[in-house]
Amino acid sequence: MKLKLLTLFVVMGLILSACGAGSAEPAAGGEGGGTVVLILPEEPTTLNYYLADAAIVRQVADSTSMTGLVTIDETGNFLPVLAEGLPTISDDFLTVTWKLMADLKWSDGEQITSDDVRFTIEVLSNPNSGALVGTSGFDLISSVETPDDLTIVLTYSEPYPGYLDQFAYGLFPRHATGAPEDMASWDWNRTPVSAGPFVVSNWESGKRITLTRNPNYYEEGKPVLDEVVFEIVPEASAQTAMMLNGEAQFHLWPGEFKAEYDELLKGKAQQYLIPGIWNMAIDFNLSAPFDGDPTAATPHPILGDIRVRQAIAHAINYGSLQQDVLQGSVGDSTNPFAYGWYKCDLPRKYGFDVEAANKLLDEAGWVMGDDGIRVAQGAMYAEDGTRLSLELQGYTAFDPLQLTEEFLVENLKAVGIEARIQNYDFSIIFGTFEDNSPRAVGDYDMLIFDRGFTTEPQGYNFDAYHSSRIPTAENPTGGNYFRWENPAVDAALETAGSSFDLETRKAAYCEVGQAVIDDLPQVYLYLFQDNYGIADNLEGYVLNTWGSMSWGIQNWKFKDAQ
Repeated sequence: MKLKLLTLFVVMGLILSACGAGSAEPAAGGEGGGTVVLILPEEPTTLNYYLADAAIVRQVADSTSMTGLVTIDETGNFLPVLAEGLPTISDDFLTVTWKLMADLKWSDGEQITSDDVRFTIEVLSNPNSGALVGTSGFDLISSVETPDDLTIVLTYSEPYPGYLDQFAYGLFPRHATGAPEDMASWDWNRTPVSAGPFVVSNWESGKRITLTRNPNYYEEGKPVLDEVVFEIVPEASAQTAMMLNGEAQFHLWPGEFKAEYDELLKGKAQQYLIPGIWNMAIDFNLSAPFDGDPTAATPHPILGDIRVRQAIAHAINYGSLQQDVLQGSVGDSTNPFAYGWYKCDLPRKYGFDVEAANKLLDEAGWVMGDDGIRVAQGAMYAEDGTRLSLELQGYTAFDPLQLTEEFLVENLKAVGIEARIQNYDFSIIFGTFEDNSPRAVGDYDMLIFDRGFTTEPQGYNFDAYHSSRIPTAENPTGGNYFRWENPAVDAALETAGSSFDLETRKAAYCEVGQAVIDDLPQVYLYLFQDNYGIADNLEGYVLNTWGSMSWGIQNWKFKDAQ
């Protein structure tokens, strides 16, 4: 969810200006054909889902490279895609057998076979592949048998309840990629040979990505459209102008709230809201930054003291942020498990309480300075005289985040904490250890961004919270960016990852959620709804909490002009 909170006056001014250039109506041919234009606020760096955990990548990848053995539908259930059905699993939960549909082809005409599934496992189980997401459980696959071109028999070293989710995000063609350890540099990442409904025909960096129909797509008569174009348009008012002028049909994360948007585009398009998975939180670095040591060995001089983190949590006026700043477009969230079958209804422990925040900071050895910002005087880890000043890092081109940051700065200043906003492009915030991304190498104070995961939460959460997943040079793909070590959390995650009983798993995840609330490696702020602007003359789309803007795009079509 990415909103751009603009006034109607500004939007109308830009729209009137844009209207002078005329409009480009899509080439719609009744039931079939035509071109749909989709608006992106930022360019994805890759179409390889496994190399990036930024939501922008999936918006395009769902229409081309992210076609797997199964998918997750709008109800949260797994449906077979390239598989002829859901796999069978042995009574001991150790052997999973998949069957591919017959006569499947890659977009270049080569056959899709069980060896491509084997190759996908080889890539995602390779620790040097550079994969940042989606690799959970592949290290548990102890053997892969392919008795024929359509059958894959997987044996796991221990039961793994996420076995369906492992194959929901796309397969790699062995013949059209490269060595597993070279995945980050594959040409395939930008021009994938895939099994999806569309293939990349042109990528103009900074402008647009054009996709054309895959002639070998497995569904007969699909996709309906001839072409889809992802236009990269950072400015929200220009995005809205394109929708009004008929130059685009699908608008990712519109800039106006629904009532304003619907009135502005009446007769052209509407805004649709669906439950979202994007959970906004402040992440704290519990380790000392800029010391050349990415491990958890040395506490952060300020945030290493839990009393400071508790004070920050108390200083935030959550209700005003949600209702006044973001105008009720978000819901409350206290922990990582805010939706899905694993939802944990856990109360906020450190709610808005300025008096409590000030008391904690006084007790922690931070005295108020002459300029209203506290300084250390007997603090646990900071030298006397250290200013209570922290950098708050986020990403660019997202006004709700900017508004949230500005609100937090004022909240924290009220208790003597200086927060300095520093926003970066997606590629920096969500970059790799090798790229020196601040969160990966541990050179930051506080991060703020929205994160989400699917109906199978194990992979994301094990990576985010297990102590073995702290990023280091030896473990560069780890996702525990807080540098949080909690043995009880480790044990709960291991239970959740080994049980097939949903109630047992949910209880384990709620134990993790409560530990997040207690230990405060993070403070959760709110949960977004996803929002899309969609032209009135488009149909066949299904809005999917678990998918992206282009999920199910093979079914899209223009309404019959007749």
